[in-house]
Order: sequence, then C-alpha cells, then structure tokens
Amino acid sequence: MIVSDPVYGIITKGIGGAYSVRIDGGKTRVSCQIRGGLRLGNIVPEPGDRVMIEPSGDPDLPYVISEILPRKNNLVRPPVANVDYLILTFSVTDPEPDLKLLDKLLIICANLDITPLIIFTKEDLGREAAARYYDVYSGCGYKVFISSKDSPVTAEDLRSITGSGIAAFAGPSGVGKSTLCNRIIGREHMETGNISRKLKRGRHTTRHVELIDFGDGFITDTPGFTSLSLLQLGIGYRDVPAGYPEIYKFAGKCKYDDCRHIKEEGCVVRDALSMGQISEERYNRYREFSEELYNERNNYKRRKA
Repeated sequence: MIVSDPVYGIITKGIGGAYSVRIDGGKTRVSCQIRGGLRLGNIVPEPGDRVMIEPSGDPDLPYVISEILPRKNNLVRPPVANVDYLILTFSVTDPEPDLKLLDKLLIICANLDITPLIIFTKEDLGREAAARYYDVYSGCGYKVFISSKDSPVTAEDLRSITGSGIAAFAGPSGVGKSTLCNRIIGREHMETGNISRKLKRGRHTTRHVELIDFGDGFITDTPGFTSLSLLQLGIGYRDVPAGYPEIYKFAGKCKYDDCRHIKEEGCVVRDALSMGQISEERYNRYREFSEELYNERNNYKRRKA
C-alpha cells in the first residue's frame, strides 16, 4: 500500500528512532521516523500511540510521523500509551502472590482508565489458595480467571473481553506470564526462562515493548509494570480508594468529606470493616498505601517550605 496523504495508524514498535505503524485497518505495517518538529517539542512516540503519518521521501524509512493524537494514558515505564486492559497475572504459589503489588496495580488501573483482568496461575499447585483469592477479588467486582497446566486461560477467554483494545500482561517474574502469552498469541514471540530456585524469580525477561495483533486489537508482554510508581503517575492518597471498590462504595457515607478511613470519627468504612463487609487484609493494604502517600505529600510540602 502506498500512502500519499496523511493516514491514521497505531505504533506497534519503536527501536532506535524507527517505528512500525499499523495502518489500513490492520492489514499493513509501514516503517516511520519522527518529524523534526516533534523532536523539538520533546514529544516521544510510544507503542500504542495513535498517529498520523505521511511520506518522508527517505527510501529507508519511507514515512514520517507527523502528529501524535491525544493519549488516553501514558505509562512511561514501560513506554506504552493508550492501554485499555492490564492482564494482572499472579501465581497462587511458587512464588507466593505479592498481593500488595496486585493492589497497587489495581489502584493504577482505576486512576488511568484501564480495565484490569486478574489471572491466578498454577491452580494445580494450590487449589484452596486459588479459590480463596478468586473469592476475595471477584467479590470486589473484578473479572478473575483461574488458570492451571491442565486448564489454562485461552485466547478466546481474553479476546471476548479485550475486543479492539490494547491489552498488556503485567505481574512479577516466574508466574508464567510469557508462557501464557505465547500460548494465547499462538507462537513463540516472548522470551521465557526458568525460575531461579534461590531467588524464586525469572532469570530472563522480555526486552522491549511490541504490540502483537490480537483479534481486532493488540496484546503485549513486557517488563516494567511492576516498577510503576504511584507518585510518578500523579496518584495521591485521595485516589487510593478507587483501587478498592469495596471501600469506595462506603467512602461517601462517612461523617466527614475528607475522611481517610484510618481513625476518623464517624467512618462508615471502618464500621463496614468491623462487620466483615470488607476484607481485613485488603483494608490493611489500603491503609498502608494511603498512609505512605499521605506522609509523602506532607514531606514534600515541608521540603518546599
């Protein structure tokens, strides 16, 4: 396909200043570079960006990205934009699930307009634990899948939800993300590795962001999501309840509008906790995040004073 006028596309990969852009309804990929004006404006295209391209006159990189359309979100590390779904993948054992990390990613999803899907892998190694985690998180309103060696999550399970959106796997090493992603994509695209017995984490990880065709949309598996910082994403203590739907639904009923649900008088959230309507473990993690961000805000104010 020869492009003569500006054409809409989506960046699927960028390496060394060269970008692959999917156009023509997903049938064609073309190689692009950045227009000089975008560089001068310190705008860096990322996988997932919706862009306009036009001919560059350079036979090696025949097209130029002339415009980056407004972003829905931008995760920076890893560099990917306009994520619609995060597939949060954690094992029920070997390694034990880092539920604080899971809750942090759920807070990020809630504040960046990303729909989370939770997959607990290795059910065959811990069926009781899998059932317990399923009950807790599905009870909070999240879509939860349980996956095992004999009954893995399938491409159709996810594709029926993600549709034409951009979906990304996220979670710690060693839980089977890349293996699951390879099976879902239907080819060996992502690097996988054994788990270090001593460190209990993966020894090899995917090296760069690349969006792979998945139905009418895309899917990717890339490192870095577990390192996302709430502060760097502009998420404050008042934003934490959005990642806890079971807390959020009570939050507006408290005596004080600025209630942090920690020790305030007339707190309906703490009343619900005492009556068993909120998981104590989830509440404790909520409190930890809220306190950390509240204290960081106050420390920042003192440093600026």
